[in-house]
Amino acid sequence: MATKKEFLTQTVSGLLEKLTEDQEPHFGLMTPQHMIEHLTSIIKSSVKRYGEPDPALAERQAGFKRFIDKGAVFKHRPSDKTKADLPALRYNTFEEATPQIMVAIQRFYDHYEQNPGFKSYHAFMGELDFEALELFHYQHLRFHFWQFGLLPDYP
Repeated sequence: MATKKEFLTQTVSGLLEKLTEDQEPHFGLMTPQHMIEHLTSIIKSSVKRYGEPDPALAERQAGFKRFIDKGAVFKHRPSDKTKADLPALRYNTFEEATPQIMVAIQRFYDHYEQNPGFKSYHAFMGELDFEALELFHYQHLRFHFWQFGLLPDYP
């Protein structure tokens, strides 16, 4: 079985080659391009600090930390949202968006190689170190790739 880094830096690109622009998800509303842009955005955000820890947010962030500590296993949660609720696409085409995920993954690893003690901070997720973020990205990508049939099972 591949390590998290091997999956993210090597396996992902091969799986992306199997994804088509019109591929239907097994569940959820996202299009393949929405999924790629969603993942790319989350990975890019994990090498930044959006402010500093806020004691008022501590309980919500503790819940996210428990999610990470339990293995970051994602579950589909149906909602009342419709395709009209999907965010606007950032890239003009699927072909333009697709390679951006690998750029983001490489940037993630480069950043932590150059800044090994860096901790990302986001009001929703809290303060997370490299190991927690690598697990999160590994599970997050696996979940969405399973959603689009690129992986046979999850987790």
